[in-house]
Amino acid sequence: MDFDEHDPMRRSSLPYPMELGSPAFAPIAIEKEKDILLNTSRLNAKQEYDRIMEQVNVLKRQAEALQNRMQVSEIMHHCEYSLRVVHGNLYYVYYNTYKNKNVLSMNAPNRWSGISAPAHYTYIMTVRLMGDSTWEQVDDGFSNYKKE
Repeated sequence: MDFDEHDPMRRSSLPYPMELGSPAFAPIAIEKEKDILLNTSRLNAKQEYDRIMEQVNVLKRQAEALQNRMQVSEIMHHCEYSLRVVHGNLYYVYYNTYKNKNVLSMNAPNRWSGISAPAHYTYIMTVRLMGDSTWEQVDDGFSNYKKE
């Protein structure tokens, strides 16, 4: 069949070869193409899912930290102290067994004028007043403090 006589441009627009010297032509394996597309979409979806879960974990840690600060702030609200607290400074909470109350002090467990804190004081935690007026528990090495 000769296309040059009727429509010379048709030869180059056909999706299949019409001459012996044309490039090789093979049918597309549709199932294989579908599998490749599915695997690619799964890979992209997994990467996006992992990125979102990473963000969820960050938000979860932030929410837990905020919840912990609110619990410490509740404890501090009932704490007894007679000093002016300054944002950002470290303070130490002791349990006073004579008064059955928590007491706020500027003295670390190893910084009392005597050998250690008074016998009726039990070290509880180290705290810091944050800029938003909540209290944050700080791990400063005294969390496992034992009186000698």
